[in-house]
Amino acid sequence: MKVVVRPDGACRGNPGPAAVGVVVEDSTGGVLREVSEPIGPATNNVAEYRALLRGLEEAHKLGAREVEVRTDSELVARQLLGRYRVRDPELQALFGLVRRWMGEFERVTVRSVPRSENARADWLARRALAGSADPAEAVVRAAVRGRVEEAVAELRRLPPRAVQAVAERLVAELAGRPLPRRGKMKTGAGRAAAPSAGGEESPGSTGQGGG
Repeated sequence: MKVVVRPDGACRGNPGPAAVGVVVEDSTGGVLREVSEPIGPATNNVAEYRALLRGLEEAHKLGAREVEVRTDSELVARQLLGRYRVRDPELQALFGLVRRWMGEFERVTVRSVPRSENARADWLARRALAGSADPAEAVVRAAVRGRVEEAVAELRRLPPRAVQAVAERLVAELAGRPLPRRGKMKTGAGRAAAPSAGGEESPGSTGQGGG
């Protein structure tokens, strides 16, 4: 069986809090497995390698014999193809792990692709990164940056009691002033309603990863 592994890493600060996103597809593009996990403090390049490792692990669990890696990290692609040397000690260790995992398959190819082709993996990584912070803040941050689909997807993951906090923060953002203390805020409306089933969806499938 052949699978396609689409890994992506994200971090806030470089180094800073980091996360990985992975989509594993079959040869027709059908999604077999997804991963969306925080990995703790790391650089962006470390996150990219960690995402690839998770992708290879999932491919192995699925029983794949041939793997095509499609990464939007030019550094990772060129290092794996032998065009760039691996100088950083931490990346050298991760590079060695990746090479060992690649040896578990009959054939592994590596392709460098545009970031747009790995949009789902990127979204999964950013979702995990946002989830390591305040969940309500993650919705607001996505919304004010114009990432509507991501904001709606994050909103649907929140428990009902957290939806009002999102509404209050969005009002404060739109008003351009600090949010009043919750103890002093008076509201006539009840809890904000979650988006209807006919609202916007997150890109691709919405299965939680992590295998």
